[in-house]
Amino acid sequence: MAGLMDRVKTILGAKANSALDAIEDPTQTIDYSYEKMQEALQETKRHVLEVATAKKQLEMQLVVLQKKAADYDADAREAVASGRDDLATQALAMKATVQHQADDLSTHVQETQAEEEKLSAAQKQLESKIESFRSQKEVMKAEYSAAKAHVAIGEAMHGITQHAEDVSGSLDRAQDKIQQMQARASAMDEIEDTQALGPSTSAGSDPVRQQLDAAKASSSLKDELAKLKAEVQSS
Repeated sequence: MAGLMDRVKTILGAKANSALDAIEDPTQTIDYSYEKMQEALQETKRHVLEVATAKKQLEMQLVVLQKKAADYDADAREAVASGRDDLATQALAMKATVQHQADDLSTHVQETQAEEEKLSAAQKQLESKIESFRSQKEVMKAEYSAAKAHVAIGEAMHGITQHAEDVSGSLDRAQDKIQQMQARASAMDEIEDTQALGPSTSAGSDPVRQQLDAAKASSSLKDELAKLKAEVQSS
């Protein structure tokens, strides 16, 4: 059962991918990728600015602590000059505390400086990639448009060829029907001519033939009459 479900999932996944390929526009994908790269660049710039701001604040605090340490050192020297070793000791203790804070803060400043430099390098690298991708995406979009137009022309030519073949077949069938009609019309003309010539050759429609037939009939009657007279006379 599990194997069957896996096969169904595979088939459905393949059909889904085919459907996505059919509706996906590569130019939109390219523009979307470029947009995401721009967003990443803006995010990197924001982090660089934040780190640079934090480093500046740490540097300002470091300056304050260094000034305090210098002031405590001056107080200690002044107390020693006045014979107040107790005050000098307190001043030196405060100086040591402030100096320790300044040293820690200086370490943080160096770490922040390194982070800023790393982010700045990443920003420059990303800017270079974006610029390269910007040039490539225009070329890719142009190539896709050209390929799309080529496919459209090919499909149109295929449709025209198919239509021409259909039209050629229709013309051939029409030509056959025309020839059949022409042959039928010719045959009907021949029949009409035959019927028109037939009666003109009969005795009822030819005056000369009628006269000849009448003369022949009259001669035959005369012969019969002469024969009859001869028989009567002889009897």
